[in-house]
Amino acid sequence: MTRRIASLSLLALASAAAPASAEIRALLVGVSDYQHLDADLRGPANDVGLMARALMARGAEPAAITVLAAPSAPLPEGVVNAGLPTRAAILDGLADLAATSGQDTHAVFYFSGHGTQMPDTNGDEQGGYDEIFLPADAKGWNGASGTVENAIIDDEMTPRLQAILDRGAVLFAMLDACHSETGFRALPDSAGAGVARYVAPALLAMPTDLSQAEAAPAAPPLTGDFVFLYAAQQDQRAFEYPLGDPADPANWYGDFTRAVAMVLESGAALTWAGLLQQSMAEMNANAPAAQTPDAEGSLLNAAVLGQTEALPPVLRVAGGALQAGALQGVRAGAVYEIFAAAEAEPVALATVIRVAPTSARLQSQQALPYAGFARLKTPGQPQKVRLAGPVRADGAGYAALRAEIARLQAAEAPDGVTWTEGPADYTLVLTKGALALAGRDGVVDGAGPGSAPRVMAPGGLLDLIERAVRVFQVRSATQQVAASRTGLSLGGFGPKYRLSHVPVAGADAACEGGTAAEAQPVSTTVTVTHCDQLWLEVSNPSQTARDITVLYIDADNRITAIWPEAGLSNRVGFDETIEAGLLIQNPGPQRHGLEEILVLAVPAEDKAPRTVLTALADPAPTRAIPEATPGAAAWLLQATLPDAPSRSLTLPGAMSPLEVTRFAIKLEPG
Repeated sequence: MTRRIASLSLLALASAAAPASAEIRALLVGVSDYQHLDADLRGPANDVGLMARALMARGAEPAAITVLAAPSAPLPEGVVNAGLPTRAAILDGLADLAATSGQDTHAVFYFSGHGTQMPDTNGDEQGGYDEIFLPADAKGWNGASGTVENAIIDDEMTPRLQAILDRGAVLFAMLDACHSETGFRALPDSAGAGVARYVAPALLAMPTDLSQAEAAPAAPPLTGDFVFLYAAQQDQRAFEYPLGDPADPANWYGDFTRAVAMVLESGAALTWAGLLQQSMAEMNANAPAAQTPDAEGSLLNAAVLGQTEALPPVLRVAGGALQAGALQGVRAGAVYEIFAAAEAEPVALATVIRVAPTSARLQSQQALPYAGFARLKTPGQPQKVRLAGPVRADGAGYAALRAEIARLQAAEAPDGVTWTEGPADYTLVLTKGALALAGRDGVVDGAGPGSAPRVMAPGGLLDLIERAVRVFQVRSATQQVAASRTGLSLGGFGPKYRLSHVPVAGADAACEGGTAAEAQPVSTTVTVTHCDQLWLEVSNPSQTARDITVLYIDADNRITAIWPEAGLSNRVGFDETIEAGLLIQNPGPQRHGLEEILVLAVPAEDKAPRTVLTALADPAPTRAIPEATPGAAAWLLQATLPDAPSRSLTLPGAMSPLEVTRFAIKLEPG
């Protein structure tokens, strides 16, 4: 159900403010090495440098960023490591952040490390547990004090954050840790598939009954202008993953931190809710993980760090290396144009020969400037999907399914797939009489019962794998050529998106009848049930027209083209608006799942043929690509074919901008 509606006025846009000039001050905490617990992590020491870099891209001065991390933490030039992240140092750092903040300050507090839970003693937690954070000097349970020694409880964190708000500052807090552990995980940490940032209470010798413990006073709720971003829901785990060799600690990063930093560095003008949406999309850009970020606060719909205008995408070159790497979507084999100055002609072409997490080594037949800028000319080769397993989650036999897996493994791998015993994008898991597909975290049904794609009989295995490969390729390829990764400037305003949710109650299985509630604007991840409606409004305040394609990726890895419908133009001109709607169908047996709306916008020249990318939903092994298709869109149509990783892809014409926007959808039973 799609309809075109009248254009909107630009009067509201005329009053848009300039980028904010408020000072950014930050305390970044990364706890990798634990002095008393057998719980070391590898990512937090790298995370703090990544966050410092992202904040500097948004205007923060290095001297205004304080880091507490291991001495080995790699930090941008000018950012000071103030010492180990002990309990005292963290609390003192918060006090210093409050003392140096004022009405023109955006104060940032970031924590990367382990979290856990302990039974609530003052009755302020609805779930019956206090959330606690574990500094470097955290120990086990102390019966005399009735707490985990040197831990920081959420109740004692609150007054220190309120002190920052009381100074008139705006507060942004981000927590890349988790406080619970639920669901079956197919792979152990040693498999290199990621490590959960969670310490089980048993490791801390924590009692389960604290009814006799002395209750600390509950902290009042925060007041002021603030926003909190959390790496996962309260019943989920947060993970860190390696980018490259798992044996090298320098390759590990928190998945949520990686995603948020990438979106911040893109320079996009977003609200905090939009930042959360785009960060979750980055986390799911290849194989999805069962980790759903969350947010709360009075500033969810306010501009990130007060910045209401997009910053131009900049890819820098220094010392023969691109100052972006695997974390920014750079691929080996990609070719970049190199510029000595931002507005000059290119002085060289350079090919990426080696990719590290935050940089890439370049090779060129021309002399490269010591310092300069880069712009993507040809993307790197698409990657094959790494498939592992099977792993048995129970004692059932699964003879037929195991035989079918063995047959596929013995034969030539399906197009776009490589079997692996190491880190994998997907893992085959035999569980509850079926074969389920776990994401890169190895968690089965992390979004709720039945949320992992699965088959009950051998005949559906190949189709299960091929659907997963197609979704992987679409997500990965769109991520690689997104405008924010290429160094291409779009100029002016980009499209504006507004997603609305219409809950429907009382409908039958065919969604006939029922009562539709008032449309609710979506600010973070939206939860939908059978027969609900979603409406996506796309408006174009730019003088440049956009060709819009909207796809829906469901929990079973099926891709559906939502917009444009047959016979309708997908071009959205200056001051025009379109609205596309979709009906959520989750009939019995109803299930849980993570789904996604993917919006692709291609800038269109006047009178040029329309660019329609609905073919991305088509599983056909070949595609006819119209001659006039712009560069990025043409490459995308090639790179998402099943055999793309095995072919040498070409980019017809010059690289062109492609804007990619994603919305995360959480499916639940009605």
